[in-house]
Amino acid sequence: MSFDFPFDDWADIYDAVHADLTHDIDFYVELARESGGPVLELGCGTGRIGLAIAREGIAVTGIDISPRMIDVAQAKAVKRGLSERCVFQSGDMAALQLAERFPLVIMPFRSFQSMLTTEEQRQALVRVRAQLTPGGVFAMDTFNPDVNSLGGDEKARLAYHMKDVEREDGGTLVVWGQNNWDPVTQVNDTRLIIEEVSDEGVVERRLIRDFEQRYTFRYEMEHLLELCGFDLEALYGDFDGGPVTEETEDLVWVARAA
Repeated sequence: MSFDFPFDDWADIYDAVHADLTHDIDFYVELARESGGPVLELGCGTGRIGLAIAREGIAVTGIDISPRMIDVAQAKAVKRGLSERCVFQSGDMAALQLAERFPLVIMPFRSFQSMLTTEEQRQALVRVRAQLTPGGVFAMDTFNPDVNSLGGDEKARLAYHMKDVEREDGGTLVVWGQNNWDPVTQVNDTRLIIEEVSDEGVVERRLIRDFEQRYTFRYEMEHLLELCGFDLEALYGDFDGGPVTEETEDLVWVARAA
């Protein structure tokens, strides 16, 4: 089967693979409450964050480059009775032009890293700035790059076990990861190998999902935000507001339109 848009091939398995991904939801929901809404979510995927915000009575517009992801998000909004507060549509965050302005724009779950060149990154940030109301807030999270785990040696290129996720229909999803890091472009070719395993331990299906992410280092990102018209208000090392340390996996950014 072929797909015309990036991440379309994720739509049918995305929610199952990330069923355990909840640690960032409260952070973005609280920002939405503080803003009063409406909220613009870029890289909304299947609506994991946007629907949680809508449950709080806050209007959300979700944009994703994958029409199939958008179809899943819309179906979930209808099923949960949230479609009046959610607008999901496909689009490119680097070329976004909406008539509405928002007090809060968010890019959860490392969506910014799908911008694979510095030019695309700048275009995306400029478009975010243009969609904000005066003094509006922009929040996102990115990986804190660890070049050793990405590809510092040949061992880093080997498949490694990431997690097990219980399936709703019984059995387990076993997720493996593999990295191919290019230190010149700072782009990582990521492969996830997803095995559907029965309760008896039999691999019933094996899926491969490939995607690319560009890793941006801390001070590089700070300069990008300033260059594109933002004042950095906070940088956290986790979604509980902790400091950035050597153990930090996610850099959590909160910036305001200058």
